[in-house]
Amino acid sequence: MKFRKVLSVTLAAAMTAALVLTGCGSKPAEETADNQASAGEDKRQNTDAEPADQSEQGDKNGGLPTVTFTHGYYHDESEWAAAGEMRKIYQEFADAHKDEFNFVIVADESGAEGIYNTALNDISAGEFYDIADFGGWDIVPVAANADMILDLKPYLDEDAAFKAGVGVCYDQNLTEDGKIYSVREQIEGVGFWYNQALFDKAGAVSPDQWQTWADFDAAVEKLTAAGITPFGLNAGWPTNILAAAYSQRDDACRTFYKSGRKVTSFDDPTFKETLSFIQTKALQKIDAANFGPGGDDDEQYRTDFFEGNTAMLFNGVWDAGGSVDCKAGAENIRPAVFPTNEAGKKASLLSGGTGFVVSSKLDEAQTQACIEFIKYMTSEEIANRIISAGIGMAPSTAVDYKTLADSVDTADAKLLVQACGLCQNADYQALGWGNTFGDAEGEIQAKYAGLKDGSKTVNDVVKELDQFLEAAE
Repeated sequence: MKFRKVLSVTLAAAMTAALVLTGCGSKPAEETADNQASAGEDKRQNTDAEPADQSEQGDKNGGLPTVTFTHGYYHDESEWAAAGEMRKIYQEFADAHKDEFNFVIVADESGAEGIYNTALNDISAGEFYDIADFGGWDIVPVAANADMILDLKPYLDEDAAFKAGVGVCYDQNLTEDGKIYSVREQIEGVGFWYNQALFDKAGAVSPDQWQTWADFDAAVEKLTAAGITPFGLNAGWPTNILAAAYSQRDDACRTFYKSGRKVTSFDDPTFKETLSFIQTKALQKIDAANFGPGGDDDEQYRTDFFEGNTAMLFNGVWDAGGSVDCKAGAENIRPAVFPTNEAGKKASLLSGGTGFVVSSKLDEAQTQACIEFIKYMTSEEIANRIISAGIGMAPSTAVDYKTLADSVDTADAKLLVQACGLCQNADYQALGWGNTFGDAEGEIQAKYAGLKDGSKTVNDVVKELDQFLEAAE
């Protein structure tokens, strides 16, 4: 199974971390608002029987309100253990509230992409799911414009525990008109990994001791001087991570970065400095053999790290599982978050995106049932369970990572908890590269090879990116 491709059409943040259990974690596809597909065909395929009309369901259950929840965790436990665990979590909620409302759980075999496509089709007919998990597929713009979905912000603002539970999703999913239509129980947490033994061999200061990006530069110089490849990159994901992380180095950089999809020109000094860093401090520090094409099947940068051939791996928290029985030695693998140019302050990449979305056409009792479910899914209890079970990183700011680390047994589980804690407690937290720049992500990635071989200058890249923006207007 090519996990990167699966992740782009299922539950992105969840499935990546599920790989912690198998030891073959990978990068999830960037979530974008442009995952458009044909809405002409209803792709809904359920493992459970289609629920009856809600009024009929209510009559059969003593007149209790009925809500149908649709999700993409249809996989057999033997294929994906996390799917089975998530279904158990859902069912426990339904069972706990069986005397209050009938919570019907439907697993859609077409996954999050199918749920998204069905919603597009249904919206055109004036219909919408009661509540569904879109797993990163951004239905919000279309559904909100059609006045089909519920603003969750009033419920979040009146409940401090609820707001803490959704963490970064509150600010990241806040629309320009001050509404929040979706939150998630899992997020994509990204820092990086390093091999302590290789840093020691080179006499380089390890990332946990770095104060600024100057320490990164010094460590890379010592590693290369010792004949150790500092990291593997390609024209895609790992280079994007490094570029996004370097873009958090100071206030001016963070301001430009946050403008993201609203950028009208890339001719900005902070962005040009980021490209210069990528060209001179990253791409020129590795030979051609360590610079892959960046396609869906290009995992060499991970393989090199876990075989002990490179000192750093730019990938998310889920790759704790890669340490299991790796040639580099699990005892040498450590998580880290990125430095800034503010001494001692750290940065991580945390991306939520679209998850739970509720219909605005439900009655008061049905709406309250949906809110109770989302509160449950973002609660401290479920957050701890999601992390400790190796399912993923939760957005909740209420998680006690020290206590959680003491409660898990395996080395890779402890690494996951540690990595999540570092990301959650970083001084600065930003969206990932693709989530920030949208369609321009692909255009930027296409320039990395030219920066690597010297056929393009930073100014060349900026000029071409501005031409792309002009053509897209």
